Amino acid sequence: MYRTLQNELALVNDVVTRIIAEDPFPESVRPSCLAAAVRSYPVRGGKRLRPALLLWANGALGGDPDQAVFAGCAVELFHTWTLVHDDIIDEDDLRRGKPTAHVEVASHAEQAYGKPKALTDKFGRDMAILCGDIQQAWAMNMLLRSREKGVEASLLADLLVRFQEVNNLLISGEALDVEFPMRDLGEITKEEVRKMILGKTSCLLKFSVQCGGAIALGHADFGKERLAALGNFAEELGIAFQLRDDYLGIFGDEKTFGKPIGSDFQEGKPTLLYLDAMSLLPETGKKRLKELTGLPRYSPGAIDEIRTLLKESGAESKCLQEIAHLTEKAHSRLMTLPENKYKKLLEDLLSYLLERTV
Repeated sequence: MYRTLQNELALVNDVVTRIIAEDPFPESVRPSCLAAAVRSYPVRGGKRLRPALLLWANGALGGDPDQAVFAGCAVELFHTWTLVHDDIIDEDDLRRGKPTAHVEVASHAEQAYGKPKALTDKFGRDMAILCGDIQQAWAMNMLLRSREKGVEASLLADLLVRFQEVNNLLISGEALDVEFPMRDLGEITKEEVRKMILGKTSCLLKFSVQCGGAIALGHADFGKERLAALGNFAEELGIAFQLRDDYLGIFGDEKTFGKPIGSDFQEGKPTLLYLDAMSLLPETGKKRLKELTGLPRYSPGAIDEIRTLLKESGAESKCLQEIAHLTEKAHSRLMTLPENKYKKLLEDLLSYLLERTV
């Protein structure tokens, strides 16, 4: 069913990877280990969902996706810097099967300078922070390259203003996510978690589709009917995507999901699934779910017990129903778009992302 979608995503990946790899922006970066880190994540590949959404939204509104290709690369670069900084915050060692930016630079420093590991590790984190900063500037520069494709300077100015607004929303969403574990889980509301998701996940998806649509239509009035519909589509997709991620984080298969099952519980994350369970369980169930939160490791028995509590409380069913509801709403937003190949790709991508097991 999704063979055409996978082929089209592969084409987007090829184009985005080539343009980013050939772009001269990082050539002036010093020292060389920082320049290498700046290029590292963007050329590793990935799902390329944001550039695909941007290019297909452009095509869905009658544009020429080639005109929006630099904008597509820009949103991918913007997404990349958030990953670099996320990996520092989360203290992750691997990204897409390879060392994370701070680990990569620390390894270089250990070999090149022969300093103590504590010092080279700090050097790696410091350089990775700077790497993300440069990638953010690179994203803005890449968007401006759209002039080479005939996009008007006035439109690009409007899009850059919107891009800066995304910057504020996304970092605020990340900051909320970082703050949550510092607070009592019982004090955190579903509305706060939704705001975090709208910032951390949805806002860049929303900008991607609206930027592609704006280039097609020649204006950045995101309140107009079709651009507004695309924005609502992306917001609902983002929340449903996160709900699916929360669900797979406890009910998924670790081999296909790609990260340890139960990691959200181990980190004490207030997912919407967890908050629903805590509102629906009787006192004995709430007490036990709290006891199963923040453990140093999770045995199969502990995972099974969490799953049972989520099922018996009705939280699992509620989560799946909300995913289905948001998927239906997001699909309805696309009904206002013209019938063409790109609208079909957006519909297929929506279905694929929300039925995924990875």
